[in-house]
Amino acid sequence: MLKSGALPALHHRETEKLKILTTLALLMLFTCWPVVASEPLRLAVAANFRVTADSINAAFTAQTGHKILLSSGSTGTLASQLLHGAPFDLFLAADQETPARLVKSGTGLMSQCYAVGNLVLVGGDLNDLAEPDLSLAIGNPATAPYGKAAMEVLARPEFTQEKTIVRGTNVLQAYQFWLAGATDMALVARALAPDATPVPGHWHRPLEQHFVVLRDSPVVSTYLRWLQSDTVRQIITNAGYRPCP
Repeated sequence: MLKSGALPALHHRETEKLKILTTLALLMLFTCWPVVASEPLRLAVAANFRVTADSINAAFTAQTGHKILLSSGSTGTLASQLLHGAPFDLFLAADQETPARLVKSGTGLMSQCYAVGNLVLVGGDLNDLAEPDLSLAIGNPATAPYGKAAMEVLARPEFTQEKTIVRGTNVLQAYQFWLAGATDMALVARALAPDATPVPGHWHRPLEQHFVVLRDSPVVSTYLRWLQSDTVRQIITNAGYRPCP
């Protein structure tokens, strides 16, 4: 026969045992649950910087284990996608003005220069820009900063002759038009054609390229530290870009 008070004591021991089992079950659940840090970085990159970004990203993933989902296109097209809700974390644009507008509109958090681009001519010498019989490919000046720079070059008095101009959706497509033989020449980023004829920098506005942070997160902070490291600065320089002022 149980003494008075034995039932409450037994109930207490069973309750404590249940708490321990519940705690162990929760620990096992959280151990198996994927961590937030494993989420990939969603990166938008201007077309001129795509090849360089691929090299930077491969080294970043190898060192940190973070995966990157990359989307590339003209700066204007990517900005439009952002304004319509595209879920990017970081945007490497080909100009300074677009990131500044995104920050002003509240879409971006902050922006900063990461490289300064150079314009080059493939398929001819600078004097050939005055030849009306030679066709030329450029990026769409309405959406591609390198296309806008190309139009500034063509506005010079010595190059105002009528000629066939083929506009790619971005500067990479303009380069591909020339590679495919669709045009005689193309004005493109030096990163796409390192051995092409350089265009004097004072013939167009500086191609100062800025990034804009769209979502603050640990992986974005880690990537920005990597982007500004000496290792990546050397990759960017070797690709044909100049340092930021």
